[in-house]
Amino acid sequence: MIFTAVLGLLTGVYVYDTFFPALSELGGEQRFITLSMVMDIRYGYVAIALGIIFLALSFFLNSIDPAKKFDRGQEKQPLLRREWGWLPTGIIAGLMIFITTAQGQYLSFSGSFLALGAHIADFFGWTMQSVPAVSDNTAWRAMLILGVFPGAFLSSLLANTIKQEKVTPLFQAAFGNRLYLRLATVFIGGVLMIVGALTGGGCTTGAFMSGWPTLSIGSFAMGMTFFGTAMLTAHILYFRRYRLVHEVKEKERLNLAND
Repeated sequence: MIFTAVLGLLTGVYVYDTFFPALSELGGEQRFITLSMVMDIRYGYVAIALGIIFLALSFFLNSIDPAKKFDRGQEKQPLLRREWGWLPTGIIAGLMIFITTAQGQYLSFSGSFLALGAHIADFFGWTMQSVPAVSDNTAWRAMLILGVFPGAFLSSLLANTIKQEKVTPLFQAAFGNRLYLRLATVFIGGVLMIVGALTGGGCTTGAFMSGWPTLSIGSFAMGMTFFGTAMLTAHILYFRRYRLVHEVKEKERLNLAND
């Protein structure tokens, strides 16, 4: 299943590159506009104010999150076998972004897949339109995405969540144990995700996590589009199956740590 997802993402990279000249013209000339520029207020003041608002909102939403009932009993689990929550993982993500920025790089996984695709193409003597030349920067990004796989495997190994499941419980309950349907969904989803992210200028890591601290208007728009589209897609896929989703989560005790 992982191979299918990666294949879908790389296919999406080359689909994007094929239509790159047309896609790059969408929306007209690119401009960097930040919220502080629009409000004509110094960056630091706006950043601190928004940071306080987002923290307060996060604490509030976490307190009323209905999914927390699926996390009961996790506090008895070892640290590496339970969900850590948004605050510690947010701090870790912030440190990663800081370290990446200090190195003169930009943390982005859609861009990293694009760089990986460019290096694969370069290996076979083909130059991509969207990445006309490979360099140390593209190599850094390519290695970033390659490092995700052993890191994810190690995390799953330490958490003891490695399972030989070709079809996940929730998908199986909603659509049946049809492997071909799951493979098609994962592949097509990978293609659409990477094409959309590259066309829009970033993914949830680049445009959202790394982009929002810059107060970029484009990053705000992309971030809201990501989550809005994700929620809409989930509602479409599981339309009139909400009770089933609840039952499966209850039965399998699914949460962000083991789903």
